[in-house]
Amino acid sequence: MERVQLDSRLLPFVTLGLLIGYHPLVRAADALPSADAVIHKAVERAKWVEEQKFEANHAFTQLSVKEEFDDHGVVKDREELLYHVYPVERFPYAELIQKNGKPPSQQDLKKERDRQKKLRERWARQGRHKDDEEVSFDEELAGKYRFEMVRREPVNGRTAFLLRFEPKSNDIPARRKVDRVINMLEGSLWIDESDYDIAKVEFRLRENVMIGWGLLAVFRRLDVSFEQARGTDGVWLPSRIDAYVDGRVLFKSFHLRQREQMSDFRNANAEGENVTLATK
Repeated sequence: MERVQLDSRLLPFVTLGLLIGYHPLVRAADALPSADAVIHKAVERAKWVEEQKFEANHAFTQLSVKEEFDDHGVVKDREELLYHVYPVERFPYAELIQKNGKPPSQQDLKKERDRQKKLRERWARQGRHKDDEEVSFDEELAGKYRFEMVRREPVNGRTAFLLRFEPKSNDIPARRKVDRVINMLEGSLWIDESDYDIAKVEFRLRENVMIGWGLLAVFRRLDVSFEQARGTDGVWLPSRIDAYVDGRVLFKSFHLRQREQMSDFRNANAEGENVTLATK
């Protein structure tokens, strides 16, 4: 067999070619940014999204399924609600369309009117500012956790950064009631690589959370999965929520699961669905 002689002058170029072709660290596209850099951009993006008030321009259909289990894990109560969600005075409002596959009863409609009245009163009382107990992805929330960059992963046909997170310590100050739960969460977060919006998040309680030293309530388990989808107009909106909570309030235990599925997103202004409470 004839031996092939390699010109020694070409050896450095061949070696460089092999390194470029096979060593993943050489290609800048494969290098992962730091977790802090991604979280910083995601927080800035979330702040910008909140300022845009995209929910004031979109309507959609929401299917809500609530299940209550007994102590043996058997479903003892199930409720399926279908809502038409649309902007009312620049806030998303969910109008009940069906309950367990049937039109709402007169009693259900009365509850709907009462809920609308309370909503109007709350907006007036709060000056239509965000409730302090509401949770937003901001510097305060991100500052509670230690983030670790894991890898890139596809989410709904798009590339996202997968990060894992856990509380920075076991004694994070609780400024609000909801902080008692938030301070004990750990899980995974998927940030869209192009838009830096949250594509998906999954979290759970790392240990029990007690309210009033456990006398008032105890949360033993909280598992939540949340996803967003990017619309054709580039706006990200919630598309799926799946939550399970297990605990006790006073002397009564509860085991609840709630699933929310959002679909049929559309521009409320174009469809004439942006209304005020006065027109309802």
